[in-house]
Amino acid sequence: MIDLRPITDLDKELMIEIFKNEEVKETYMLPDYSSDEGYINLFENFKKLSNDTRRYVRGIYLGDKLIGFINEVEKTEESIELGYVISPLYKGRGFATRALDLSINYLLSIGYKEIFCGAFETNLASIRVMEKAEMKKILKTDRIEYRGKTHKCIYYSYHI
Repeated sequence: MIDLRPITDLDKELMIEIFKNEEVKETYMLPDYSSDEGYINLFENFKKLSNDTRRYVRGIYLGDKLIGFINEVEKTEESIELGYVISPLYKGRGFATRALDLSINYLLSIGYKEIFCGAFETNLASIRVMEKAEMKKILKTDRIEYRGKTHKCIYYSYHI
C-alpha cells in the first residue's frame, strides 16, 4: 500500500537517485547538474515545499521507502496542475495511478475544482496513468523544448 507524505532528510539518497535517473529525465523535466551540489539543492527545495502547507508536494512511499513524488506545477484558486514520478524500479505496478487518485481526492476535498496533468504525447505510460485515474483528455496542448527536442505535451483533467 502506498502513502503520500512530506519528504524528509531520510529520503535524500533515494530522491537524488530518482533525479539523476536518465529514464526519469526522459519524461519528467529535470535539470542536468554537473555536480551533486545541484541535486542536493533540488532535494532541499522539494523537501521544504513538501513541508509547506500552502504547497502540494508529497513523497510517494511504499512502506517507509520513497519510490517517487507528486508535485504541484501551477495553481489558481480553483485548479492545480500536477506532475509525478515513480522510480523506474517500481513502475508498472499501479503506484503512480494510486498516488494520483489519492492526490485528486485530497485536492478536491480542500476545495480545488479541477486537477490536471500533462505528459509528452509519446509518454504512453503516463497517459495511461491519467486515464486510469479517470482523467479526461482536454483540448489544451503545448510545444515544449526539452533536452534538445521539441515535444508535444497533451493534458488531461479531472473536474467537478
